[in-house]
Amino acid sequence: MIGNFDYLRSLITPITERFVEANYKLFLVGGVVRDALINEKMSSPDLDLTTDATPDQIRHLVEPLADAVWLQGERFGTIGLKFKDLRMEITTHRSESYVSDSRKPSVTFSLDIEDDLSRRDFTVNAMAIAVDSGNFLDPFNGKSDLEDRVLRTPIAPYESFNDDPLRMLRAARFIASYELTPVKEIVDTAKELVGRISIVSPERIREELLKLLSLKNPRKGFEFLEQIDLLSRIFPFETSLNIKNLDKTFELLTPNDPVMRLSVFLYGISKTDISKSLKDLRMSRDEIRKIENIAEFLKKISEGPNSNNWSNEEIRRIMDISDWSIQDSVRLLEALDFNDSDFLHSLHDLNSTEDLTSFESPLSALEVMDLLDLSPGPVVGQVLFWLKEIRLKEGPIAPEEAKSRVLQEWKE
Repeated sequence: MIGNFDYLRSLITPITERFVEANYKLFLVGGVVRDALINEKMSSPDLDLTTDATPDQIRHLVEPLADAVWLQGERFGTIGLKFKDLRMEITTHRSESYVSDSRKPSVTFSLDIEDDLSRRDFTVNAMAIAVDSGNFLDPFNGKSDLEDRVLRTPIAPYESFNDDPLRMLRAARFIASYELTPVKEIVDTAKELVGRISIVSPERIREELLKLLSLKNPRKGFEFLEQIDLLSRIFPFETSLNIKNLDKTFELLTPNDPVMRLSVFLYGISKTDISKSLKDLRMSRDEIRKIENIAEFLKKISEGPNSNNWSNEEIRRIMDISDWSIQDSVRLLEALDFNDSDFLHSLHDLNSTEDLTSFESPLSALEVMDLLDLSPGPVVGQVLFWLKEIRLKEGPIAPEEAKSRVLQEWKE
């Protein structure tokens, strides 16, 4: 532990000296302290620090040393900076809470590190290291909670969750990530205050949900969300997914693709509900498109082939929907217990003979225009669509054959 603390302190010695010379205190705080207690080695971590200096004083102190400075969080007391290979945020000691039904947190600055730590979400995040002396501050016994695998709040759970309702969703991530067990007061209070999640912005909920889905196995986190009735508020529809059987899903679907993992929660619901849920969560256009494509991909497989067996064209048209790998397609089907051996065999056989990752026209728009002496316009798009249809119906064709067929069909 001491070695990790000393290593972290050594990374920012020049910055520490600036604060000490100006008679300000500086502390490493939050996740980096927690992780220093867990991990033996830490390489180039992102650092969170807190200080009794005000935001404008922080900026004045770090600008001569920083390679870059970010001021987006200045009104909330945070100055971001890049120093050598490190990214860090330095924040004035603060208290933060939501007021009434506002989605904007109110921020009050403080001169007391313990007041700052008391307003943090959980005791395992309410520890600090004085960067100049190396002293370890743990006023709420976060270290012992981490060792005992207990999730508690520094202050009363009611006050903590009422101040920032997103902490109920963050609790799920810490339960899953560090195998923590929430104390009874956290569970009971979350159940009581779960409706207050409505004041949190959809963007923050989306970000936290994707962080949860990026864990190796977030099942325990989702069990907690279901237990406190928060999952049904994020996804307000009936789902056939059994939360207690998610181990297989998360084992098969990589945490590097949280959007694909999210898609399994939306399996089996209507296209309208999928679209509304994703828009309510402020998912990006690309994320929405991917999840809708997954839903369409699964729908077509569940409907089955037009005849007794899957034709090559049917396989191609289904795979044309996807923008993910063949392996991910198979894993997705296995995660959702699609026992369609006929489709999987047909997919495997066709994949062994041709590329199923791209079904675009073998000719580019420029090649089509040169070939037919065309200017940009709708005819070019029609030719490209026609060539793609050939690819889907017949399989790959060489560019020279494509040119010959275009000339034969479209020259006039």
